[in-house]
Amino acid sequence: MPFGKAKEPKAPKEKKEKKVKPPKEKKPKKPKKSKKGEGPVEEIAEATEEAEAGKKKKKKLNPIFLLVSLAVIVAAAVIIYFVVLPKVTGKDKDPEPSVSVEPDPPVLPTELPVGENVVPGMVLGSDEYQAQAVLAKTITYTYTDLADAGKVAETYVGQLRSAETPFSIVDEEFVRTDAPDFTAAEGMVLLARNLPLPEPEVQESEAPAESEPAESGDPEQSEEPAQSENPEESAQPSQAPEVEEPVRMVLTVRITWSEGQCVVTADEEEGMVTSPPREPNSGSSGSLSVRGAQARLEAMTPAELGLSGESMEEYNVYPIDGVEMVDGVACITLYVYSDGGGQGGNEFMGSYLMSIDGAHLYQVNPVTDEIKVLK
Repeated sequence: MPFGKAKEPKAPKEKKEKKVKPPKEKKPKKPKKSKKGEGPVEEIAEATEEAEAGKKKKKKLNPIFLLVSLAVIVAAAVIIYFVVLPKVTGKDKDPEPSVSVEPDPPVLPTELPVGENVVPGMVLGSDEYQAQAVLAKTITYTYTDLADAGKVAETYVGQLRSAETPFSIVDEEFVRTDAPDFTAAEGMVLLARNLPLPEPEVQESEAPAESEPAESGDPEQSEEPAQSENPEESAQPSQAPEVEEPVRMVLTVRITWSEGQCVVTADEEEGMVTSPPREPNSGSSGSLSVRGAQARLEAMTPAELGLSGESMEEYNVYPIDGVEMVDGVACITLYVYSDGGGQGGNEFMGSYLMSIDGAHLYQVNPVTDEIKVLK
């Protein structure tokens, strides 16, 4: 028999409602693994298909892309060259119209002083922009209150003709002529003399280089001088230097007399005082050529020409083109230069005039242009 009180029965527990779980997402099945070193078969196949499709697309689009790119580059270059650069450099502006500049008129003296008075100077336009005003060397003196102007003029002419460097009465062409009639109430006489000639410029030719003796082991052979292979070449004379004839100038004195006064004008002009040609002489012998005059002068001795030395082989003679008149006789001009040898260069020694008939020889003073009779 049981002991104690009997237990009361417990009330039944309420059943809990089960929570409904959301359905699980099905995971994609993993692809089957391929052999070692290879990826999944399906992925490799898809990647291969995509790569081939991309290559086809690229092959189709590549030429078009190049053409489009080239067109864009060309268009950009054209825009830059024709639009941008002109604005930056300013070349798009219209060019300024060119203005022709006329030369300025020449600057000339506005006044010419004459004693205490002045004369208006010459005014020239721009078409004569190269014109220059050169002050002349002319000097004019007027002698007034003369008792006998013709006699004064004659006395002055004699003074000039007997000067240390004498003048000659000449015509307008500087040819010697006779004196005028000084007893006339009015008249004019022109006198002139040659001015000294500057020494002519000689262009010396280069001396040929001396050949050095060839070295040889045999002393006897080395002592012998080397001979030229062509003896005719060694016998030819050296080339004559080119001589430029200077411009000849004359000093003139023009004397004009009238009642009670005498006007003297001195000037310097280009020209040469000469003698009138002599009338031909039927009994004269043949004339010398230029080379003949040169040969005749070379055949003389230095003493006959007023030079030092024993032989004309120490000098070189060069004829000058043209003929000069001395006392109505045509003469050939000859210049003489020292040979110089190894001491360098030709030196001008003198100028000579030989008549074309060979009968007369003159020496010209290079300073005073005075003519001295040698023969």
